[in-house]
Amino acid sequence: MVRKTLLLTALFLLLLGNAASALAQSAPSFAQTWTGYTEKEKHCFITGMATGVRIMCTDLTVGRGKDADPEHINKQFRECFNAYVISDPAKAVKAMDELYADKKNAFIPFDGVYKIAGLKLNGENVDSILEQSRQYAEGLKKKMAKEAKK
Repeated sequence: MVRKTLLLTALFLLLLGNAASALAQSAPSFAQTWTGYTEKEKHCFITGMATGVRIMCTDLTVGRGKDADPEHINKQFRECFNAYVISDPAKAVKAMDELYADKKNAFIPFDGVYKIAGLKLNGENVDSILEQSRQYAEGLKKKMAKEAKK
């Protein structure tokens, strides 16, 4: 009876491991997840990014010292905020949609595509950072596949 229980338990764990591995291998890419979002969810993401940047820039500038010149703090905050926030959410969503339409960008995390979209909307050449992001994404994809095999 003990052998049967151990055998059934081992079989169950083997099946559970194979199911988890298959599920992990079929996990959606960032691009698949992004394209599955509704327009409202995409706009919420953009709003969340702006909120996160505001918090970060506030901590970086205001938190540096109480004796600092308020005008200087305000200037630093604006520079920090404007470097990361895309002012038009609709344009940000459209730019991210376009970036994720390219299969080579499928595994670039949301924050990376958001930053690249902002640079692109500002008229900057994004070829180099896009290539670096794709290399990072390829490493991430391999790491996820390796984790799925465990």
